[in-house]
Amino acid sequence: MGGCCVSRGSLEDAVGRLEGTSAENPVPRGGNKPFTKKGITWESDSLLTPSQLKRQRDAFWDTAPTYEGRLEIWQALRCASESDDLDLAQAILDSANVTLPTGNLADGCYDELGNRYLIPPYCIIDPTNLIKSVGDSQEGTSTDRLIDDTQGKLSSDLQNNPRTSQQNITIRISNTAKDVDLKINRNLDTIATLRQKLYAQEGLDVTRINARFFFLGKLLDDKTHISDIKIVDGQVLQALISERS
Repeated sequence: MGGCCVSRGSLEDAVGRLEGTSAENPVPRGGNKPFTKKGITWESDSLLTPSQLKRQRDAFWDTAPTYEGRLEIWQALRCASESDDLDLAQAILDSANVTLPTGNLADGCYDELGNRYLIPPYCIIDPTNLIKSVGDSQEGTSTDRLIDDTQGKLSSDLQNNPRTSQQNITIRISNTAKDVDLKINRNLDTIATLRQKLYAQEGLDVTRINARFFFLGKLLDDKTHISDIKIVDGQVLQALISERS
């Protein structure tokens, strides 16, 4: 499928040639404009479903950092590109000291060392011919099933051994900088169940508020188990809170 294929050559074109020093590849003297997704449109070579688009995007983000550039910048660019909240995306880019001469990531951006990063439009915005198939309409329930399954296992585990792997984890909420301690089961809790616990404890409206979790700059998938994060005492998970569109 033309729209789903991501070859090494196309990735090289998208990433571009990244120079290692600001002397060789200085940041353009055009100022730093606010991040925007306006004016970006693209059409896939063939019809794409949301799941196919996600695989295409994942292929780029997983491969791009292996060419050149700084991993933490790629992670910040991914978070900003995937955010529906432009203010949040701008805050992420600012914290990473990313400069956008045109405000459009597809036109290229620069880190503080002068390295250039070029993000393809398909990683920033959906195509005009995106379709929603029957199979994809069922994807929205996968997280709910994951939560139910995990909570069922958690309940059974606690009945058999109430003290197993129980501990507190600290969540830092982005828009208030407030630290929240949640009780978790390290072996059974996932990011999906952690989100539900945060909603319940903080009284967040699940229909209006979205929470995404990051650790050391990496966006954590709903299926990620807490035990896989390798978080130690003194470290916190970041919860980026935004309103659902």
